[in-house]
Amino acid sequence: MTLPATHGQSKEKDMEFCIGTCAKIDQVAMVKQAEDLGFSHFGVGEGPLLFSDPYQFLALAATQTSTIALGTMVTNPLTRIAPVTANSMATLNALAPGRTFLGIGTANNALRSMGNRPAKISELTHAIEVSRELMAGRRTTHKWLGQTREVEFLDKESGFYNVTDHIPIWVAAGGPRGLTEAAKYADAVVYCLGPNIDMIGLIRRELDKAVADAGRTPGSVKLVSLSWFYQLENGETWEDGVTNGFGSGPISSCITNAGLMDQHRDDLGDSIVDASLTAAQQYLGDPNAPHQPHYLDVWAKYLRGLDPRHRPIITKELVDYWCLYGSPGQLRDKAGLMREAGVDILQVFLSNPFTAARDIDNIGHSILAHM
Repeated sequence: MTLPATHGQSKEKDMEFCIGTCAKIDQVAMVKQAEDLGFSHFGVGEGPLLFSDPYQFLALAATQTSTIALGTMVTNPLTRIAPVTANSMATLNALAPGRTFLGIGTANNALRSMGNRPAKISELTHAIEVSRELMAGRRTTHKWLGQTREVEFLDKESGFYNVTDHIPIWVAAGGPRGLTEAAKYADAVVYCLGPNIDMIGLIRRELDKAVADAGRTPGSVKLVSLSWFYQLENGETWEDGVTNGFGSGPISSCITNAGLMDQHRDDLGDSIVDASLTAAQQYLGDPNAPHQPHYLDVWAKYLRGLDPRHRPIITKELVDYWCLYGSPGQLRDKAGLMREAGVDILQVFLSNPFTAARDIDNIGHSILAHM
């Protein structure tokens, strides 16, 4: 479903809505729930130690839906090499022709939860280039295990995969370099954003400049927000949103945005930049500290609601900045603000799989049904 165009904007600028969440294999039915409520996209994340396998989840969802676009939110170039990712997406595209998308990034949770570093931008760029060519049915060059080899799907006509219908690529890559690289090849850029016009405006300007510098058509790369959600019930406050809703989710926005925010203090203000940097550092711990918590313990409760250890880190300032929360009327107003500030696809990432069906229902009835 899209928001009606206002303030002179054309229909091409209408906003679409996406649900993002972790893959929990016994909750595939919520994709059909989202489709029935009018959502345009549904994406699931990848975390080998954290969630169910995203492609098995999406394959099941493809058989239960008919219009909603399905994709990863997000995969990465290291836990799966590019030809494997391309094969998984092209196979999904055979199950859901023309309604798939590849969401890919440097992997905050998937790799950190295994004690490893996120992917480098160069690794992400190569994986996207290889995946893009393979998913379009073309031969390309893949670098792996110290070797460079040509790769190509070898039987494109027998129904093993679908390389005829275009598979859009959504890139989650923070920072100036990430935006610059994504602007060269992405169909959409995913960025952690809440209902703050300063932050949205900054990312919109940076993205549009990168698209222009890459020689691409203005507006050809969509901006997808990643926001944390909770609908307040009567008498509830922001603290209930933390406890009963998005939990530790907003800390992820702090982690992924810390570097860029620190470079744009004049645009954003020292207060929110310092608050976000502090939250990120407190969550990840001091890498030079002698007694660091084990990475498995750090990530054990990630995207499972509120980890009580993180409650002191999450302040009202962070919640207001990174989260789409409030009464139904406030939610509609904030969604409209985000569209007017430059968001093309409003993605709500549901940080607790155990309350996801409730949140999908609330978004559908409180926002989409009235827009």
